[in-house]
Amino acid sequence: MKKKLLSLAMLVTATASGIAFTNNVKAATKWDTTKSVTKEQNGVKYSAYLSEDGKESWIYQVKLSKKIKTLSLPKEINQAKLTRVGYGEELYGEGHDSYENIFGDTIEPGHGCYGTTSNDDKNKRSVEKIVIPGTVDQMETAAFTGMTKLKSVTIPSKVAKVPSYTFAKCTSLSKIKFSKNMKSVASTAFLYSNRVKTFSCPKANKTYTVKKGQLTTKSGKTLVLVPNSMKKITVPSTVTTIRQKALNGSQATSLVLPKSVKTIEKKALSAKKIKKVSLSSKNKTYKIKNNCIYRKSDGLLVAVVAKAKKISLPSTVKVIDDGVSVMGKISTKNEVHIPKSVNKVIENWMFYGDATVYFHGMKPPVIVSQYNGNEFTALPIFNKVYAPKKAKATYIKWAKDRDGLEWNNLHTF
Repeated sequence: MKKKLLSLAMLVTATASGIAFTNNVKAATKWDTTKSVTKEQNGVKYSAYLSEDGKESWIYQVKLSKKIKTLSLPKEINQAKLTRVGYGEELYGEGHDSYENIFGDTIEPGHGCYGTTSNDDKNKRSVEKIVIPGTVDQMETAAFTGMTKLKSVTIPSKVAKVPSYTFAKCTSLSKIKFSKNMKSVASTAFLYSNRVKTFSCPKANKTYTVKKGQLTTKSGKTLVLVPNSMKKITVPSTVTTIRQKALNGSQATSLVLPKSVKTIEKKALSAKKIKKVSLSSKNKTYKIKNNCIYRKSDGLLVAVVAKAKKISLPSTVKVIDDGVSVMGKISTKNEVHIPKSVNKVIENWMFYGDATVYFHGMKPPVIVSQYNGNEFTALPIFNKVYAPKKAKATYIKWAKDRDGLEWNNLHTF
């Protein structure tokens, strides 16, 4: 009987603990988007939605009737505390391929549109500082994109995520102070904000820290993001992983990689101005040759430094996939020479429509696609292509079998 009572007591305790834990997690706020409310102060009109319980407010658009240097968002609207800022995903509708910032400008990164030519430019461009209340815990994609006079940003302590393009094309922005609760930063959050030179992260943050000016995970083992204006990047010696697109938007001209690096994720090193790369000779995972970085274990091409017109991949490269980082810029003036050692290419691997491609193998590489019948995405049909003269028929068949078209633009050498 005592054993049964003890077991019951333990069960009740465990259940109570579970309830207490659940209560500490904030439930997702439900918003009433059927009715917009407004608030006007100091020449600024705020359009917002309220939560269904009326306790929270969400500013989705701001209109300025005059020039102001400081935009101070209100702590509450209709006595509901402000917790969310920016045009939210549920407002776009299905199939959208663009965004809106808080000024209502259309943001289309795919077409190079970052909201810098809106109707109220003269007013919006005057804002040098944004004061975001500490009540805010959610910022939306592209919320502050295109604010060309904005100089510094302090992200509220409750915000855990900086989504894509949040501060993109903020060309005067130089200082970023992350919140103590930050858990996620998109690689495009500061895209084209080329004066960003300083990241700051509170010691209390359990996810991130800053090493040598670069944002890393708390342990220092993963490089997350590099400030755009840093000219020479020396990856900290603690880093073992460089995250996907960590150099996104970087204006650096040189890069130093330590022996500690074991994983370089897709397009992690892509940066248009890098011309000089140094990789520790003691690195056991990667090697650099002919201005190309490849993985020793399987010959996977990881990165290419486009320093000269002719880019010759090392004969040790065996596999090319869609994650190759390009440092510098590859154009139609470049030649990329693929050695006969390359026996496998994975869809979207090539420098699509840019460089002239030279295949040196008598036998074309095997094409790998994640979708059956989609192998044509691994054919450089938009590039000028050369193959060995004696292998022309083989390459034409290789292409024709996969896209059903004659490869009329195939040249030989």
